[in-house]
Amino acid sequence: MKRFLFWGRSADGTRSSPADATPDVQEGLLTGNPREDQASMQILLESIAEVTSGMELDDVLDRIARKSIQVTDAERALVLLGDNAQKLEIRIARDNRGNALQGDLQYSRSMVARCLAERQAVRSVVRSDQEALELGQSVFDLKLRAVMCAPLVARGRDVGVIYVDSKAQRREFTGRDLALFGALSAQTAIAVENARLHRDSLEKVRLEKEIELARHIQHHLLTEVPEHIDGVDLALHFAAFDQTSGDTYDVVVQPGGSLAIAIADATGHGIGAALLTHAFQAALRSYLELIDDLERVTVRLNDRLVESSEEGHFLSMLLVGLDRERRRLTYVNAGHPGLVLVRDGVVQEFERTGMVLGVVGGQPYPAAGPIELRPGDLLFLRTDGVDEAMDRSRELFGSRRLHEVLARAANGSAADVLAEVNAALRRHTGGGPCEDDLTMIAVKIC
Repeated sequence: MKRFLFWGRSADGTRSSPADATPDVQEGLLTGNPREDQASMQILLESIAEVTSGMELDDVLDRIARKSIQVTDAERALVLLGDNAQKLEIRIARDNRGNALQGDLQYSRSMVARCLAERQAVRSVVRSDQEALELGQSVFDLKLRAVMCAPLVARGRDVGVIYVDSKAQRREFTGRDLALFGALSAQTAIAVENARLHRDSLEKVRLEKEIELARHIQHHLLTEVPEHIDGVDLALHFAAFDQTSGDTYDVVVQPGGSLAIAIADATGHGIGAALLTHAFQAALRSYLELIDDLERVTVRLNDRLVESSEEGHFLSMLLVGLDRERRRLTYVNAGHPGLVLVRDGVVQEFERTGMVLGVVGGQPYPAAGPIELRPGDLLFLRTDGVDEAMDRSRELFGSRRLHEVLARAANGSAADVLAEVNAALRRHTGGGPCEDDLTMIAVKIC
């Protein structure tokens, strides 16, 4: 192991080696003296055993600080974590009485930077104010007389440093101290990394449990599509990309007897998107059960989302109102993939009528229609996970392929239509998973 020394100045200003330079070159953890070597190994093994006996990160760091003071007889010990000198954070600081040190703690940053750069333990014995200034303003201000620092390197990665210092003029860290300190740091770095991995593992398990709970909650909150609805044959396909989904849908019989069918897609994936869709779905259902006007419902939804959603979070929606007696529909499309109508093998996709919800308040959302329907007509609603499904060469499934499948499948039942689209998507993606939430609703007019 290499040693790093700071050199003093003689009275005439020329550099000279410090008094302990020669012994430091010769001294190491093992000196050749059986009694001293046995004592050193005993101290080291006991320290390593104690430091590595815990798995909680803060507990491991505290033990490192205490054992560092015990091993070196220093006045202070600091454990700093981070992968470079500019990003180090003091995680534990103790004095030689075991007290936790608080406040804005100063230490020799130049020593720490050199320690990390060299990836080896370094020490300094300060014999004058001039030498203190050469080591850094903090050394001078703190009147430090002995400083030692050792890197924490685990699996080839810097994780921090152990730092000890003393103001006592009688205390000088020897080469044996440095070797012992360096050996301790080499082993405790692994303990720090193991404790960090253990903490991350526990956090991962906790998050997985929360996500699983959120998935169950979302599953129960999503609407059960009625099996029998007069005048229509309706089928649904819903598949979340992640544990939770940013897609949602609803089917509501309105006060006047019209059937409202909604499909929506929030930005992103995961819990955040799921929470936005839950808020949207609860508001949508309450409005649809009271208001038989798609324009007014959509305007209220938008204003509510603008007030309650964080900036950058928005939602697209296609809301279809179906008058089953007169066989006609109206719709509002707020930035969503278009409503598809298939009649006698001819595919028509209707345009959007407004921007996405949750961005700008006070926006008008005019309804399009009425559009006359006939028995046998197929209506198809989807989220963009259908169009954006990709094959291995990253080519999108796209609306053209979708229209071709719908034209071929339109004579079947609503469930048959969804099965045909699903099969086409699997062929296109090679059987691999889609990279987005996937929701489809097929409606056959009876």
